[in-house]
Amino acid sequence: MIRWIVCLPILLFQVHGTWLSYSKRIINGYDAKEREYPWAVALKGIHPQTRLITYCGATIIDKRWLLSAAHCFWNTKRKNHLTKPENWIVQAGKAKIELGDVEPNVSHDKEGKHSDVLKTIVGIFRRLFLSESKQSGNSSTYYKLQNIIVHPQYQPDDLEYDIALLKLLTPLPSMEPGIAKAYLPIDGNSDKWPPEDALCTFVGWGCRVKDKGPSEKAQVVALKVTPHFICSLMYQHAAGLNAEHEFCAGFYQSNVGICPGDSGSGLIYVDEGLPYVVGVASATHAKEPEGFPGLFTRVSSFIEWITNTLETTDDSLFIYN
Repeated sequence: MIRWIVCLPILLFQVHGTWLSYSKRIINGYDAKEREYPWAVALKGIHPQTRLITYCGATIIDKRWLLSAAHCFWNTKRKNHLTKPENWIVQAGKAKIELGDVEPNVSHDKEGKHSDVLKTIVGIFRRLFLSESKQSGNSSTYYKLQNIIVHPQYQPDDLEYDIALLKLLTPLPSMEPGIAKAYLPIDGNSDKWPPEDALCTFVGWGCRVKDKGPSEKAQVVALKVTPHFICSLMYQHAAGLNAEHEFCAGFYQSNVGICPGDSGSGLIYVDEGLPYVVGVASATHAKEPEGFPGLFTRVSSFIEWITNTLETTDDSLFIYN
């Protein structure tokens, strides 16, 4: 049984007779130290009508680009509510983030919507111009998105092609000690990265305990890449796992794992001293996320799409904006 690991509330649905759920949080990880994992960023999506909050993660791959999971922005339950960049906030540079709705509260009551026009205008203004200069009480740094680019072959609520690129409205500061990129896998290693049994690092802002809320402090866990045939057997061949595009990382019955909030966060493999983002958190076991490996999108299979997008993206490209 698999669970996509996205946000709040937990999303469950059945694929080929197996329960799947979006992965949200790290279970039984440990607190990250400040500036220890500078490529990891937190994403917060605020639903425009309900003000409910979706938590995901992403990885810095360039001064204006982040790598994340497509299902964070588009699935059958949320439809297109979170495909708009203005509904997202990026929190970078700090292990400790600010939870909750940090934007101005805007009334959505029918009786008060006209009297609150000024509040609405002020709220929009603040959202549009929120950038790296805005500091919260815990010194987290906020950024806005310009574009959300979901892989063109992604289908909502499907494991395959669960990958997205996010372009920031303003560049990340190059001299900020808590901000740095992770490297993309070398082109041509699509079937080899990450190596089986490789020990990788995963960072996310999920719960410390199963079924609890997200953590304001980044959580860290070491996950081992699981051979594909073992992963497939564990999940009873759920959703027809494609070894080219997906892989498992974690442990069986170890009381450690990822679950919903962790979606989109990067799995990092260190090779010759450099951090490579080899996986994007996509799904996990619906009922026992702490007892099964998590499922990740294999980044090395999408290098051509990533590099082409970074080189060619302009206002004419089909994007959500």
